[in-house]
Amino acid sequence: MGILKSACLYDKYADIQNTAARSLIEEAGAGGIARILEIGCGTGNYTRFLAEKFSEARVIAVDKSKKMVEIAKKKLAGKGIEFIVADAEDLRPEGEFDLITSNAALQWLKDFESTMLNYKNALAENGVIAFSMFGPATFWELGHSLKAALGNHVKIAAADFLKKDEITMMMNRCFKAVTVKEKIVKETFNSLAELLNKIRHTGAWGDAVKNILLWKKDAFKKTEEKYRSNFGKIEVSYQVFFCRGIK
Repeated sequence: MGILKSACLYDKYADIQNTAARSLIEEAGAGGIARILEIGCGTGNYTRFLAEKFSEARVIAVDKSKKMVEIAKKKLAGKGIEFIVADAEDLRPEGEFDLITSNAALQWLKDFESTMLNYKNALAENGVIAFSMFGPATFWELGHSLKAALGNHVKIAAADFLKKDEITMMMNRCFKAVTVKEKIVKETFNSLAELLNKIRHTGAWGDAVKNILLWKKDAFKKTEEKYRSNFGKIEVSYQVFFCRGIK
């Protein structure tokens, strides 16, 4: 998973993540949930929703970023939530959970199916896994503009995110009653610089972009010109998948 360097600024820019969290909490189920494991808790915005909806449940929230966890701990002090600093793929959860959930984080998994099997083993019988993750059409307008301006060798991280059918296939091998829903959210910015600043503060950088980035003034100018020429404005799409399965 990507490590966010600007944890203290994350909440200011994470409106899309928060929108996904509000939708995801509806997929998480209702009663009968006593133990919850949240993966990639970030600064605790979705964690708060979980604690409010499942007020009687024990919530364990995990994130790779120590800075993120520190912010979440302060934000949710007194809520009885246990926070752990750990990587989503290295984690070996102990005990059985009624719900394993994650908001806008699992797109960074290197081995999605193996991690799903690991989480399945940590679920109680008939336990639920419910998560949101970004798909490869996220920021496609930016990716298109970068290629048009700088060449086909340049791509953004989202281009390598899993497709809906890939997710569905692997989920079906791990869980029963699988559903994968898709939602497209669009956002418009005043400038390319404003868009890139938001991406930087929400951890969505791809190395290819980060290493060039703007990189040089002429490259920046050319990219913005191509963007406006092709789309008429600086607009991006977020492809969000809402995934659910039962053990």
